Amino acid sequence: MRILGIELRRTAAPVLGVLAVLVMVGLLHWGPSMKNSTAWTRQWTTSAEFIRLTFLFVWPLALGAGGLQGLRDRRSGVEELFGSTPRPRAQRVAWTFGAVAVALTAGYAVVSAVGAVQVASATDYFHLGWLPVALVGVLALVGGAWLGMGVGRLAPSPLTPPALAVAGFALMVLGLEPAAGAFRWTLLLPSLPSPVTVFASVAWSVTAAQAVWFAGVAAAGFLLVALRRAWPGVLPLLVAGAVAVPLLPSAPEGVWTPDAAAAELVCHEGLCLTRAHEDERPALTGPAREALRALAKLPSPPTSVREVAAPVRPVDGRGPEPAEAVWVHLDEFTYFRRVPPTAEQVTAYLVAGAGTRSCYGQYVPAAGARELAARTVMTAWLTGRFEPLPMYRSWVSRETDGLAAEAWEHLRSLPGPDQAARVQAARDTQAACAGDALTTLMAGTT
Repeated sequence: MRILGIELRRTAAPVLGVLAVLVMVGLLHWGPSMKNSTAWTRQWTTSAEFIRLTFLFVWPLALGAGGLQGLRDRRSGVEELFGSTPRPRAQRVAWTFGAVAVALTAGYAVVSAVGAVQVASATDYFHLGWLPVALVGVLALVGGAWLGMGVGRLAPSPLTPPALAVAGFALMVLGLEPAAGAFRWTLLLPSLPSPVTVFASVAWSVTAAQAVWFAGVAAAGFLLVALRRAWPGVLPLLVAGAVAVPLLPSAPEGVWTPDAAAAELVCHEGLCLTRAHEDERPALTGPAREALRALAKLPSPPTSVREVAAPVRPVDGRGPEPAEAVWVHLDEFTYFRRVPPTAEQVTAYLVAGAGTRSCYGQYVPAAGARELAARTVMTAWLTGRFEPLPMYRSWVSRETDGLAAEAWEHLRSLPGPDQAARVQAARDTQAACAGDALTTLMAGTT
């Protein structure tokens, strides 16, 4: 342990650990990881996954710094002196490798602790599924630094550290947009895709395969330094790759596995929330109650508010939803933000479209204007205020305003019971995503 302490004082390992902390915390604090329900400060799983995402920049840094460390004996002019000692090289360099591993592990632990403190205060849903993702992250970071040390010792040039850092960054960038059929290979990189939901976690097969691969990377770096030959370093990489690659999925969908416990609904007094968001119940109970009271004006009003467990940014639209409930996706109206919405804003979202959601996902087609117009009119009939909905005003054309105004005037011209029947029918159409709710409101006049 005394030698390890000396190595920690006299190598660049502590500096590397501090740099890793600063870069990771900076990226996490000012990057996209602070947005919506997947923020790294809100859930255990997404916290671990977003920390891994920062490896886009941190891993090349560790690789280059490892290369610099690998040049130490050559820079100090003691390479031949140390080479003449009878002590085995592997035994001597092990302390240097240990110092780098301790520094990077400590840095990773500090970042994880910063996230954990915030997550613990943001959610009551705790599980250990995030831990393997974090442990593989430590292995990947240490393995990258060790590989850099091995390459630095094998190619002792001042250009080696910057070349390693640039090459590492280039690899990470290439992994962001993999070529067709090459997705599996991108999972050999240390970062993970940006998390899109709190209701899924990294598949065990992916974590296990990455653990094997990065263990091989670390072993390769150690052997390159201990034996100073290229082939011993290539051998662990070949073996680890042969084991890991067949276990990795060939498409992004295979990276994640559903988290049934996080998506389980807990219902109380007409409000059903997932276990992942159960801690939001005190803030949502009042708006949910107000929304159900407003919707009671319908002939067949919904009787509960139920959370939808879906990705933050669904590409495809939703399917039919039972009309007896108000279905709410908390990220659709950016509920999770630095300044939370007021109770009135939450209620307005729940009442929008007479308690229905848009049928479209991330990509809203031209027909979205007709849907938005119908939902605007249904909301106005319930609230008595004809005004734009709080969502999607900038997503669709100005055609929406004209359609909504025409439908609103037509609806108001009808007798009261007919108005209620039209809005109820339009709500049922919108909930089922089958047909055109605006046509239903206009009763064949459009």
